[in-house]
Amino acid sequence: MQERFDKFAILLSSICAIHCIVTPIIASAVPLFTAAVHHGEDVHDFWFHQFILIFIVPVSLFALVIGFRTHQKILPIAVAGVGLLILIFTAVFAEHLLHSHVIEHEGETLLTIIGGIIHAIGHALNALATRKSHPHCSSA
Repeated sequence: MQERFDKFAILLSSICAIHCIVTPIIASAVPLFTAAVHHGEDVHDFWFHQFILIFIVPVSLFALVIGFRTHQKILPIAVAGVGLLILIFTAVFAEHLLHSHVIEHEGETLLTIIGGIIHAIGHALNALATRKSHPHCSSA
């Protein structure tokens, strides 16, 4: 069951990364879509990241805690935790950083993608460590 939550957490991080990659591509290809997506202050991206974190955080914490109880390895928790912190930091402070001109929109996208990849790697490590702790269990 824990491995399924790791996979679900990886899926959620992937959805976030795909959103960050695909939206600018579609927006540049279709000018009408650009007007619909960018509500003046990148409200769409800000709220999307806030919304997806509502799911990512509890699913991640559940999978990581269950996994750690099984395998007792800190590396998967640390890696996933760093990725999760990057995702949270970016989602919470991106609007302020954009308005303060500390980062550009591309910087927010890059931070989100990096955080999502690190987070997904941590969950993959967690699932592998759990599987090695219980070699007789097979995942679905």
